[in-house]
Amino acid sequence: MTFANAAELIRLLLRQSDRHPIRAIGAAELEPYDPRFVRSLRNLGILADREDQRDDGTAVFQVVGDELIVVDPETGECERYDDALDIQSFDIDIAALCRAIREQSGLKGPGPVAISARIWRLGRHEKHGRTAEICLVRRLREENSQEIVDHVRGAIDSETPVALISLGDCDLPTAVARQLDGLRLTVTRALDLLRDDPDRPFALDLGRVRVPTGQQAPDARLQIDRIGRRVIFEGIEIDIEPRDFDAFALLAEEAMAAGGWVSKEALAATLQASTGRESNPEQVDRCINRLRDAFRKNKRLDAVPSNGFIDRKSKVGARLDLASSGIAFIA
Repeated sequence: MTFANAAELIRLLLRQSDRHPIRAIGAAELEPYDPRFVRSLRNLGILADREDQRDDGTAVFQVVGDELIVVDPETGECERYDDALDIQSFDIDIAALCRAIREQSGLKGPGPVAISARIWRLGRHEKHGRTAEICLVRRLREENSQEIVDHVRGAIDSETPVALISLGDCDLPTAVARQLDGLRLTVTRALDLLRDDPDRPFALDLGRVRVPTGQQAPDARLQIDRIGRRVIFEGIEIDIEPRDFDAFALLAEEAMAAGGWVSKEALAATLQASTGRESNPEQVDRCINRLRDAFRKNKRLDAVPSNGFIDRKSKVGARLDLASSGIAFIA
């Protein structure tokens, strides 16, 4: 028998957890999935049998094993039915869900702990030598974004970068996204980060999460607009190809933080996330050449060095050859 992909059940759990109140999962909804996987979710406590069964006013329903028992409250007579799927349901335990995501995603530090009814602090993620706190957020919307920020910043030091992982859709206006970025907060959908790994079904690909950088510097020599996906150098917009933008942003993040090298592996992973296609060292080299040419061939720029502001070292990677004080992220 062929069962539905377990990843789809994880997505269903996330979507149901983003509702208010958290929606239960009916046993009939679980029927397409491998019973062994469903059983593992029950063993982890992520799915918990709902104890209060419905009644129709004249009879009381109870579930015993896979059977449905209908009890007449006046006479005590019982009728037994083989299939309880039409009534049995399971509650989603958000705390158990957070524990599974934290463990399988390799997070460290404090967590998981509830900051509020909407927010769970999952733990700390390290990326390219820098760290960010990861928070799972329910019902992230424009109208409650300020409340969520207040709760997060009340629990986590204001200087610490925080990545908010939304359980559902979170189409925040550009103005709100810019405000969050200024507070060193970024937003990503959990559904976009699931690895679909059968051995770690709850693991999130946190390498795709942008780690928030420092405060903006409007007079910086190089400015990177993440929302508009623009690169502005000395007041002139640079023609960066869309597929190369995230790789350039990664180089700029490293230059701001430590001035070090970004490995070819990290650049290849970024290119793959940007294009949705597998990347390799040759594609990284071509990306670096395109980025260099974007500066070298811009006729409005003066005195561009032969390396196009990007150093490259064989078998190591690349780095942006600009002072950290001259780099800023607009959003």
